[in-house]
Formats: sequence, structure tokens, C-alpha cells
Amino acid sequence: MEKPFAAFLAVSLVLGFVPAALAGQAEGGGSRAVFSAVAGPDSRAVQPAEKKSGRLTAPDRSPPEATAFPPLPSLPPALAGSIRRVDTHGEKLVALTFDLCELADQVAGYDGAVVEALRAAGAKATFFAGGKWLRSHPQRAMELIADPLFEIGNHAWTHGNFGRLDSPAMAREIAWTQAEYALLRERVARQAREKGVGEAAIAAIPAVPRVFRFPYGRCTDQALRLLASMGIGAVQWSLATGDPDPAATPQRILDPVLSRIRPGDIVIGHANGFGHGTAEALPQLLAELAKRGYRFVTVSELLAAGRPVAASDCYDSHPGDTARYDALFGDGTLHPRKKSGPRPEPRPAVAPDTP
Repeated sequence: MEKPFAAFLAVSLVLGFVPAALAGQAEGGGSRAVFSAVAGPDSRAVQPAEKKSGRLTAPDRSPPEATAFPPLPSLPPALAGSIRRVDTHGEKLVALTFDLCELADQVAGYDGAVVEALRAAGAKATFFAGGKWLRSHPQRAMELIADPLFEIGNHAWTHGNFGRLDSPAMAREIAWTQAEYALLRERVARQAREKGVGEAAIAAIPAVPRVFRFPYGRCTDQALRLLASMGIGAVQWSLATGDPDPAATPQRILDPVLSRIRPGDIVIGHANGFGHGTAEALPQLLAELAKRGYRFVTVSELLAAGRPVAASDCYDSHPGDTARYDALFGDGTLHPRKKSGPRPEPRPAVAPDTP
């Protein structure tokens, strides 16, 4: 049963958790000085060819170059559920999130038009990146890590299905992504130091991701407990763009989002080349929401601004609905052999959440 975190404020005050754990950095993921050191105008330029994805001849299940990463304190029990939205007490805040998924048998794309639309509007957002995607797109990943507008979340190493993976596999999917991020962050820091950026600016970049999104929107109690023990918040969504659907158009994205948006919503889209119509719809979406008085914040900032609304299950529109992906996709790290049926990324529906 879905429930607000009734004890959130009390636990936060006792543990100092809001600013220290899920809240992350108040100004986003990086700093302007670091971003300028990593991303020049030429390197940032949108390359349409980058949006395309491809299949590998053999699955790549290799680990990152190093698997160590800075640990986080475990979450208090009040924050250990599947967070769907935040009760902001009416304050018009919204967290736009974009998944960067990549399976073991795939090299996914990078939709630079989505990223640049956000930058042009000065809109903050959270990118849930798979570890293998981070490794496949090191320059783009470092640009996102360094940009103070953006927060990077963990989206598992090869998009594994946490409804089917055993404990060691779940731990690898999470830990290897944390480690790959840490490797790239160190590269960002090194480049920044070489260009004279001070340590204070570099320190603004989180050491590791503090939020996680389950691939396929699928989890178990065991998976939620594992994340909590690692100090990483499980973030679902309350409103979907529907952009994995090849039939999606900009208008089909705009109409449901604009008609259903509420303060505290977490919106899911894609920036890995599988977001159909997203880049085209985003400028109008950002302009209209800003006109209505909404402010764009990262997920961690949204969590710090109110009372997270969570569930004990991870689902699209009603509890238990993502369990069907277990039979369709197995452990989730490879594309289904059958060409028919649902796509590897589900099309989550609007959830009937209440604060």
C-alpha cells in the first residue's frame, strides 16, 4: 500500500539526513568552473549521429576498470521505500528525469538535443545512467557530471531486472555503476585541476550517485533493502512521457504531461536515443511549465523540499503490474529474442498517487 513517509521530518532532523544524504548538492551536480573545463562549445555541440544505437555481436558483461567507490551511510527506514513523488505542500516544483539505459548486448545512444534544450532553458534535471552507458559515452558522461544543472542517478550496470536477479547480481549492477561514475568523476577532477579550477568547485560534484532507478520499474523487498543498506534512494516516477513508444509524437508527449502535472511530480523520459519525440517536445514543455510557475529541480532537491510519497512496491500504474516483465525479459540484461511484445523499456502510466 502506498503511503507518505510520516516520520520523514523527525528522522531527518535527528540524523541530519535531508541535506547530507539524498539532498546532494544544493546547486546541482557540478559547478560552472568545472563544466567549462570539461565541456567546450565544440565538444558540447549536438551530433545527430550520436542518437543512434546498435547491437553488439556478443554481450559485454565486463566490469569497470576499478570496482571500488566511496560508500554512503545506510538510509533510515523511513526512506527505504520506492519514492514516487514528493508532497511539496503546493510549491510548484517538478523533477524532470531522463534514463540513459544500455543493455549488455547494446550500445545505446545520446540524445544531445534533449540535453541542450534543458541547458538553453536553464532547467535542472536528473539523468539516471546505466554504468555501461557511462563507460560507452565517457565524454558525454563527464559533461553531464560536471554540469551544475544536472544530477546523475544510478540506473544499474546493464539494465538488469531486479525482479529476477539474485543478490550478488543485484549488488554488481548497483556497485559497478557507482564505481564507473567514481572513475569518470576523477577524470573530470583531473581535467579541472589541469585548467586551474580550485578544489572547492571540484568538491561540489557528488562523490557517487545518491539516487537509483530500477530498470523496467521492477523491484523486490530484497532489492529495496539492498539499496537502503548502500545509502541510495530508490526513485520511481509519478508521470510518464510515454516516449519509448515508437508512435510517440511531441504532441502526444505534451498533452498528457501538461494536463496531469502536479507540484512534486517526478517525470520520466529518455535521452539515450529511445525517447521518441522527447527532444522536439521539450522546449515547449519547459516554456509552458515555467509560464505556469513551475520550477525545475533535481530529484535530490525535490526530496529535500517536502515529504516523499513512497510505496512498498515498484510499479507503473498499480502495485504488482511490473511483475509481468519477469517472464518477458528474464534478467533484463539482453534484448528479448522475440520481435513482438513490449519493448525493453516499459511505458509507465500515470500513477494515482495522493500526498
